[in-house]
Amino acid sequence: MAEPQARTLFSDELLAVGQALNPIQPQEVVTDIILRPAISSLGAVAGAVLLINAQGDRLELITRQGYEQDAMTIWQDGPLDRHIPAIDAIERQQPLFFEDSNHLKQLYPQLEAETGALSPVATAVLPILLGGQALGVLVLDFREPHRFTPAERQFLITLAFQCAAALDRSLQHARLIQQKQSQVDILESISDAFYAVDAQWRFTYVNRHAEKFWGRSREDLIGKVCWEEFPQAVGSESYQAHLNAAQGRQVVRLEARSPVIGSWITMTINPTPQGLSVYFADITERKAVDARASEFARTLERRVMERTQELQDLNAELRAYAIGISRDLTEPLRRVNAFVGLLENRLKGQVDERLGRMFTQVREEARRVGERMDELRKLAVLERRELRAEPLELIQLVVQVRSDLEPLLKGRKVTWDLGTLPRVTADALLLRQVFAELLAVALDATQHTSQARIEVDGEVRDGWVRVWVRHNGVALTPEQAQRIFDVFQVSPAVFGAEERIGLANVRRIVARHGGQVWATGDGETGACLVMSLPERRGESATG
Repeated sequence: MAEPQARTLFSDELLAVGQALNPIQPQEVVTDIILRPAISSLGAVAGAVLLINAQGDRLELITRQGYEQDAMTIWQDGPLDRHIPAIDAIERQQPLFFEDSNHLKQLYPQLEAETGALSPVATAVLPILLGGQALGVLVLDFREPHRFTPAERQFLITLAFQCAAALDRSLQHARLIQQKQSQVDILESISDAFYAVDAQWRFTYVNRHAEKFWGRSREDLIGKVCWEEFPQAVGSESYQAHLNAAQGRQVVRLEARSPVIGSWITMTINPTPQGLSVYFADITERKAVDARASEFARTLERRVMERTQELQDLNAELRAYAIGISRDLTEPLRRVNAFVGLLENRLKGQVDERLGRMFTQVREEARRVGERMDELRKLAVLERRELRAEPLELIQLVVQVRSDLEPLLKGRKVTWDLGTLPRVTADALLLRQVFAELLAVALDATQHTSQARIEVDGEVRDGWVRVWVRHNGVALTPEQAQRIFDVFQVSPAVFGAEERIGLANVRRIVARHGGQVWATGDGETGACLVMSLPERRGESATG
């Protein structure tokens, strides 16, 4: 007749436990709430709860009641590979009831020796299970033999289930708190200001950088409508960006002046299931730098245009001047030659050898002046000639130019070393002038060299075609090498003959092709003239 009363009592206890566990509690509080009714309702002397640790390799004592403070019990921390009642209950996922000490000692004869504690007279061990997974065990100890009725067994099983459910809620809540704290830590650690609003535009989060930017505390803003707290932002560019992100459910980025404090900001607005999350940063300093850079670029561009115009005007004046000189001197030079001829005819029969050499020298000097005027004219008109770029075999071009220069080789022995010259894309006529001048310079420089040698070779490296003409004639010093392509800057002795205005033409032609020319020399043996052109494979252009 006592069984129905026990059921009613246990029902009340279970109801009270459920109500006590309704709020989410830490695991120590949960296990304490479970132990009290279990001990008191069954007349146990003490009880404990042991849970498997987070690593899943140990059983740890969480809560115990009824034992003396320093009393040793068989319920102790330890690994999960031991042969003890608690671990057997976990592995079997079944409750174990020992109604007297003989039964317990018979199954676990080594228990007292391993734990250093006396076995209880009677005990109950119930696995705390959740969804087939063991979380730990609930244990009760008795001073006297105890017969566990079906109602008591069911009561303890239900308590273990309630404990498992409450522990799971506690664990999930702890994980959620940890996750939220991690998110808060991240949002507080980022260098940008950040805030979040819900669907009603109420602030749900404001980090410390946003607090500093606005001069407002998060406690003063959380839960309030952002447009009411910052009415000056309504209608601004950033306001419209918030609306676009919320309505279009898309990320919106912009740079604009903050309507709150007037600084330039960059803003990224991200839609979330709850509303919007917004990152922004002050870029006023960067904008100032950009403005200064833009102004500097405009100033530089203006100056470049002015200098370019000045150079164009100067080049036009120089071309006109060179053409004018050539035109103005042509007729006087022709008359000089005519007068020399008339004078020779007048003095016919009276000209001795010395006077004849003087007449010859006058005609030779007149010829040289004429050649210089032709070179000046070429230098003047070169700027106006349109480039006609085409693929060229340099070896063929060099052979042709060398053939053209055969008259300069009469009575001379010159050894030519022609290497494997690369292909280039260039204006054939202009490049022919370049090689004609470079080879002529080499021939002039070696005219008094007994074993003259001229090398023409080249290579392609890093997108550039490099070609050089090296001779063993008159030595070129490093100082002379720097000025050799400037008009009237190098002594005629450097070339072994006369000033070469044509080298200025060479530099201008190569420059129009996007290349460079230079010379090298050590002042002891010969010199090397080098031309470098950009490699343009298969390219054909005009310019």
